[in-house]
Amino acid sequence: MYNDATAEMSGLYLSPIDTTDYIINQLYSTDNLARFSTYSDLSYEQIECSLGGTYNFTRNLYLTAQAGFSQFVDDAPYVYGDQDGISYSGSLGLGYRF
Repeated sequence: MYNDATAEMSGLYLSPIDTTDYIINQLYSTDNLARFSTYSDLSYEQIECSLGGTYNFTRNLYLTAQAGFSQFVDDAPYVYGDQDGISYSGSLGLGYRF
């Protein structure tokens, strides 16, 4: 799987509020609106690969294996910090069919 995503917000529009309500005024203050457009710039690239298989020893006894690779490249690490990373995974199983 390959995913390349970009998102941004060009503006935030709020309906007029009653300035007598102190809590609402603090939550929706327009003082920091200029920061929202920078804060909303998101860009990342994600790659995931997986390969697996099964080998039958007998009709009932089998071995299964799986390997995986994931890479995440954060091109705009502003929001959550740098999220770049690579992971490898694998599993091995032995099964018996009744």
